[in-house]
Amino acid sequence: MKWRSLLAVVLGLSVSHVATFAQRPLDAERLSTSRASPERDVFFSSSGVVRFQLIQGRLGLNPMLHRNGAQQRQDDEVFESITVTAQRGIPSLHYVLQQPMVRQLRSYSPAPQSSFSHSDLSESPFQHITLSVDDATKVKIESELMHTGERSVLNQPAFGPIRWEIQRGDQLDSYIGTTLFHVRLQNPEVFDLHYADLTSRVLRGKSIAELSDQIHVAVLGHYDRLPAIPVSEVVRCVEQLRSPRQSTRISAQQELLRWGTPIIPMLQQQLGTDLELEQRACLSETIRMLRPRVEDTPRSLAMLLINDVEFWSLAKPQLTPNEWILVSQHLQQMGLSKSRPHDSSVTSVRPSP
Repeated sequence: MKWRSLLAVVLGLSVSHVATFAQRPLDAERLSTSRASPERDVFFSSSGVVRFQLIQGRLGLNPMLHRNGAQQRQDDEVFESITVTAQRGIPSLHYVLQQPMVRQLRSYSPAPQSSFSHSDLSESPFQHITLSVDDATKVKIESELMHTGERSVLNQPAFGPIRWEIQRGDQLDSYIGTTLFHVRLQNPEVFDLHYADLTSRVLRGKSIAELSDQIHVAVLGHYDRLPAIPVSEVVRCVEQLRSPRQSTRISAQQELLRWGTPIIPMLQQQLGTDLELEQRACLSETIRMLRPRVEDTPRSLAMLLINDVEFWSLAKPQLTPNEWILVSQHLQQMGLSKSRPHDSSVTSVRPSP
């Protein structure tokens, strides 16, 4: 992928007022609906029964835009049904889809361990998907390729890491990431095979792959204007959160909040260190305050992930050597380690016979 060719679709990356820029994108910069689902998509289009949104790289339902009830639709070989409920105004849903997937499989290059063969296309391959959302933010997507039995399960809790498992016969591959972008980059072909069509539908035309490309462009295309926030300064403020003086703690938290979402990965690293109880609680609250409930844009995602070592390590295979040098220089300037092994979040299990 040539990130430079995508620059025209990304607005300029300003680093003045970082927190405002990262947290409160203009309406005109929100995820485009120019490639919205067809009008017949009564489930997930702008006027559908529910409205999904991407916030901080995670899927969720917009609590303000949903209609309770149950519907189903059958069109040729495609069957889908949806049930939407709500408690205290917070929506949940259960969605089922069965569809042929010849188009997806023709462009798919299976991994050596996959049981798929292109000769299987003569068997009218079908995909069965179940999408469940509880309390707007807890998401589970199960996908099964009926012709091979390959099963993929994505679990996104309300808070904490997203887990993705792929079952192929007796082999189980597991992946963990803080956002959907982290998870996808660990096995993009298989992720797209199972989830690209669905995520593009629920996001009204935008795919996780396209947004990932635009994150790279937003960062690499404006390298000379990246916010410089050394990790040592962040650590200093975190240390001050344990001060016995309330004014010192308040001042430190306010400084962290002024830096905005680019420091979230640094703060998450600090949560893994030896902190006092009150200090840890204040740090966790600061992270929550830096995660406002507004929809993502390529620019806000770039600011969220700009200092995320794990994300850039996973993205390295998609970067040119010069682009990786720029990323490494930035991370080094921030006082962050340059890279981690790409498979650090992957485990494979093959049960004994």
